[in-house]
Amino acid sequence: MRILHICRNLAGSTVFPELFEALHAAGTDQMVFVPEVTEKNRGRNVPPNVPTHYAVTLRNTDTVFFSRKAARTVPYMESQMDLSNVDLIHAHTLFTDGSIALSLFKRHQLPYVVTLRYSDVAVIWKYEWHLRPLARQILREAAAVVCLSPVVREQVLHFLPAAQQPQLAAKCTVIPNGLDPEWLTGAAPKQQPAWPVRVGFAGNLNNRKRPLDVLKAVHLADGGRGRFVFVGCGSGPLEAQVRTALNSSDRLLGRISGRQAMCDFYRDCDVLLVPSSAETFGMVYLEAMSRGVPVLYTRGQGFDGQFPEGEVGFSVPCGQPAAQAERLEAVLEGYEARSARCIERAAEYVWPVTVSKWLTLYRNALE
Repeated sequence: MRILHICRNLAGSTVFPELFEALHAAGTDQMVFVPEVTEKNRGRNVPPNVPTHYAVTLRNTDTVFFSRKAARTVPYMESQMDLSNVDLIHAHTLFTDGSIALSLFKRHQLPYVVTLRYSDVAVIWKYEWHLRPLARQILREAAAVVCLSPVVREQVLHFLPAAQQPQLAAKCTVIPNGLDPEWLTGAAPKQQPAWPVRVGFAGNLNNRKRPLDVLKAVHLADGGRGRFVFVGCGSGPLEAQVRTALNSSDRLLGRISGRQAMCDFYRDCDVLLVPSSAETFGMVYLEAMSRGVPVLYTRGQGFDGQFPEGEVGFSVPCGQPAAQAERLEAVLEGYEARSARCIERAAEYVWPVTVSKWLTLYRNALE
């Protein structure tokens, strides 16, 4: 079984090379094609053990003339790559990668599976109405459709008319992102925190991640009593506003990167609160859990539904800092047991476990 990955977003994500390397470790024969807009991304995040082909076949104007993406990319792939031994295509986004996979399916009868991500569900589908017929065709022709969470799966089912939803439901499954097992190295449950409770935020300081709401929630829960403090990392357009809103005991560390640096950050947190307005999964929650940190995640978004309410934390309504403040109090009840459950459940998401799900899906798609 040889898999051809089409992965437009390889340069900007560490999740994809980790997946490809984990598949390689499981003995999967694969290659990666990366359609790009700019030459400067060539070679970024290339998985060491998987053949990867970058090609500048996209243009910024393709957002308007979308069909040109596949029209330009597919002939390039046919002339520069050997497609004769490909058994299955994995398109890692619905629109860009999926449109290329659909075209290859029509021209070469190569079956494909497609994964839906944040931009597919929360941006392109929502705002680019003229592309919805293309999305529906990609979903109908796919051998399998993958969402990162149960919440997103329910949203995607409604992309098709009611009469076609049962057919989509039968081939639409949930496979979350995986976690590098190294995140769990040396992890131990946390003890009941002493005052002040350190409320962590990790992510871009932008409107989608809602860092200002986190600050409001922390300050509401604290009420000037020294019970809660904000500890954040990240940078972005709201950084000046966030720094202005900090209390004297709050801390904003700026942007940090690397697993060890993030492990150190989570060690300095008692709870993680990231109330994003839109999220197809949210790796930050899983990373925090792996270090024993209970999480508060957005209700109705990607991470919601991964675990029973209260098991590793709680869902919170986006845009409601007062309600989030209440959950900061609730998450402290039974804290030590919840911290232990966070580590136990995070272990179920390590890449070897996730890869076994992908291999089963690939085999079923080919059958």
